[in-house]
Amino acid sequence: MHITQWGEYGLHCATFIADRQRAGSDAVPAVEIAEAQKIPVDYAQQILQRLRKNSIVKSVRGPQGGYLLSRQPSEITVRDILVASEGETFEVICDSKPLNAERCSPNGQCNLRPLWYGLRKHVDEFLVKYTLEDLLTGSHLKDFPQDSTVKINPHL
Repeated sequence: MHITQWGEYGLHCATFIADRQRAGSDAVPAVEIAEAQKIPVDYAQQILQRLRKNSIVKSVRGPQGGYLLSRQPSEITVRDILVASEGETFEVICDSKPLNAERCSPNGQCNLRPLWYGLRKHVDEFLVKYTLEDLLTGSHLKDFPQDSTVKINPHL
């Protein structure tokens, strides 16, 4: 499993929008999100389009335009955001880049295929336990031991 910048930035963008909405702001412009998250504007716009296409955010046009969450933060899981940003949470090589067409087919004789699908299932089950609301409030932090050398910001 590898979370790319798309996934990481998708989480940062969604959390920033949620935090601004919670503070009473209207739509948040892409430029503001990019500056606050230190993401190049064109990159942030691409991520926001992915989030919009997958119903995480909605866009508002006009002078006061920008992005709003399409649902409540408690209804948007970390998995939702990662899938919207990246396409999958765990790429199964059997599907994406089969090593051997016969062995990697759904009917092939491979003992690894069930292992990889089981791992993806566990990753997805883990990620749906946490919502954007959890990231905003920091309530997810209780589930993880903290290393005393790591400073944790509940707002990412």
